Amino acid sequence: KQIPRHSSKSPPLGERPDTGGSVVLVYQTPTHSAMRKKLPIALLIYSLLHSLAYSQTLTGRVSDEAGKFLEFANVTLHRAVDSVFVKAALSDNQGQFEFENLSAGQFFVRVTQVGYRRFSSPAFVINAENPNVNLRVLALVQDTKNLNEVVVRAQKPFLERKLDRLIVNVEGSIVSTGTSILEVLERSPGVVVNQESSINLKGKQGVVVMIDGKPTPLSGADLINYLKGVPSANIERIEIITNPSAKYDAAGNAGIIDIKFKKDQREGFNGNYSLSYGQGRYYKPTASANVNFRKKKWNLFGNYSISMPKGFTMFYINRKFFGENRTLTSVFDQTSLIKMPMKIHNAKIGADYYLSKKTVIGVMLNGNWFGLNRDGFTNSIISEPNGAVRSTAETDNLLKEKRFNGFANVNLKHTFDAKGKELTMDADYGSYNAATDQNFNTNYFNAGRSPIAAEALRTAQSGNIAVRSIKADYVHPIKKNEKLEAGLKSSLVKTDNDIQFFDVLSTGEQLDTKRSNHFIYSENVNAAYVNYAKEFKKTDFQVGLRLEHTVTHGEQVTTGEKFSRNYAYLFPSVFANHKFDKNNQLSVSYSRRIDRPSYRQLNPFRIFVDPFTYVVGDPTLRPVLTNSFEVNHTFKEKYVTTLSYAQSKQVITDIFAQDDATKISYQIPANLQDFDQVNLGVTIPITFKKWLNSSFIGSVYWNKYSSPLQGGNLVNEYTAWDARVNNSFIIGSKGWSAELNGFYQARNAWGLFIIKNLAQVSVGVQKTSKDRKSTLKLAMSDLFYTNHIAVVVNYQNMDFFTDRRWDSRVATLSFSRRFGSNTVAQARRRNSGVEDEKRRAN
Repeated sequence: KQIPRHSSKSPPLGERPDTGGSVVLVYQTPTHSAMRKKLPIALLIYSLLHSLAYSQTLTGRVSDEAGKFLEFANVTLHRAVDSVFVKAALSDNQGQFEFENLSAGQFFVRVTQVGYRRFSSPAFVINAENPNVNLRVLALVQDTKNLNEVVVRAQKPFLERKLDRLIVNVEGSIVSTGTSILEVLERSPGVVVNQESSINLKGKQGVVVMIDGKPTPLSGADLINYLKGVPSANIERIEIITNPSAKYDAAGNAGIIDIKFKKDQREGFNGNYSLSYGQGRYYKPTASANVNFRKKKWNLFGNYSISMPKGFTMFYINRKFFGENRTLTSVFDQTSLIKMPMKIHNAKIGADYYLSKKTVIGVMLNGNWFGLNRDGFTNSIISEPNGAVRSTAETDNLLKEKRFNGFANVNLKHTFDAKGKELTMDADYGSYNAATDQNFNTNYFNAGRSPIAAEALRTAQSGNIAVRSIKADYVHPIKKNEKLEAGLKSSLVKTDNDIQFFDVLSTGEQLDTKRSNHFIYSENVNAAYVNYAKEFKKTDFQVGLRLEHTVTHGEQVTTGEKFSRNYAYLFPSVFANHKFDKNNQLSVSYSRRIDRPSYRQLNPFRIFVDPFTYVVGDPTLRPVLTNSFEVNHTFKEKYVTTLSYAQSKQVITDIFAQDDATKISYQIPANLQDFDQVNLGVTIPITFKKWLNSSFIGSVYWNKYSSPLQGGNLVNEYTAWDARVNNSFIIGSKGWSAELNGFYQARNAWGLFIIKNLAQVSVGVQKTSKDRKSTLKLAMSDLFYTNHIAVVVNYQNMDFFTDRRWDSRVATLSFSRRFGSNTVAQARRRNSGVEDEKRRAN
């Protein structure tokens, strides 16, 4: 029966004065005075004697006013006669709590939870006649004032170092406002972004990029373009995991970058929106909105964003060509300017429905529409060794591209009991379609600028990737500090790419059958894993083993060439952590991982950059196996020192090759024999008088690539270092704050290349409204225009230098506002089964 509230000054007998909600009881309890008059002494003695023979328990649940169960609520049991504390418990993820082996007596419970009023129940009796009392549901009432104070004062640093990962808190960063995910990644420790093709982590390739625990199906230039189009306003944080456990797919030698989108945890209807305008060389407007509705058994959510940035890439290449005995014969100087107006729509909708108190089913739909009109011009000057101009070539490169990436997920979670035994299942489907039309028009001139030749070429490319996946994960707690995890997964990927080349003649277009191609590829990966974890007083550890079996088939329809592969590997992982005392903690880990070639790398198509440069794939690439070791020492729970070592066999990296006779160079992925890396890193947070919070993250690392290559023996090794400093300032007490961030990376080795040093400084200021719901920000990225990628190659017959710059210095003004209910509810984590597959799509 529900006990109603009373408005009188004196509460009724049996009800505590600070009651902040309602309580549902199994039975009607008597009042204090009635107990004194009607309960005889003999019955008291009888109850005390019989309490020894009964296992007397008290159970119940904690919820909010809307009926949503609350986790981690603090429930304390008190004697009714004098309010003396008896026992305490915490509610689980279903709101349940339990007290066992209780003595007979008259009690009441008190419940506290952040953001809610303290609640005290009416008194009740536990004795031999009523040994098991169930309070049913204790409903807490929201305390809006207290909740708002917590939200206001909670402030996360831009960088947080956890035991197994580094967290980049994008949501609270001023300088990250109005930017894209890609620009935030550029400012993340150890991450190097090639604006056209790749993302590297700590000087290593093979990074798995995930969105909310689900790998993106894209790779290479396709992944870069997608990340350029997603506003940072949609992002809560980025997690960088360098040594994942066996629960994750074994893919990704360098580790995992998991991008977490914002998830509203408030009851009722609520959300936020943001508007921003950036100005570099070109404009960059963005708008986004997130909405959420949580009510009883339903949770509906969605977000939408539109970006219309215009950017550019400025590319300089200097190449030297040689004859016999490495005699210099000619020099190529190429300068390219490519303008890229884009239009990107991102949308996500989803729903969770609680079938019962223990079972919930969810559905998610994601869509990304991408349109690009690329207008490029390349000027190539071919010179004699003495610098005299031999000839020039001018190329107009026009490209139109449309893409649609669609992804659907259905998930189920069932909780068996309050101890944490649960089963989760996911089924996923993704379809990724692209259509590209490209035109090359080249005019050749002699030294006197007289026309000597002209050619025109058009390419039409279409591609589709279908990804299907199903997985199940089971968690089984063995004891209080011991658990077992196991899971199964099966995925099937099929890619179909067709490219046609046309020579554009005065009489019309003519199909070039020698360069046109049609490539079909399928891949099936079946996996199983088991993890065992146990916690002791000062030590905890986890061991895991994953098995992955892969079957692949590829066919070049045009030429009739086919290939197949069938292989299986075991991937062990070990993690251990020991707390020596309150100030010192040591963790060690080991894992074995695999990096399969991306679908783009396997695709043998030639993608032309200019008449003298193209990119091509290699369907014979083999997977890469990496063994990684890591040791972490944490001092005072905030100063972290990390030492790691990684060794890869047949590492995949892009290399260049050039033909000195035709003067044509091309980029192709290749398996190098060995890669070794040693990395020493430190994380140092600094707080000064509450108005300044700083963090320093630095590392020194040694990279070494060694392999037979192009008739020689490549040995490329370098000891490099990088440093990143982030400073956040609180200015006064009226909502003003500022940031000043910077990073520097020294030159380092990457495959065949030496990447020269790069740096960036960014600054920003923001004003938060009095109600903390609105924020206005102004930021400037790459203040001194020093963030660019410069590469040097000097191997065999190759001696060249490249320098790529883009629209990195941008001033951005943005406004964001939250709206709706402020009641916090427990958010449900949603992870699909598509992990490695989606990042490798083209």
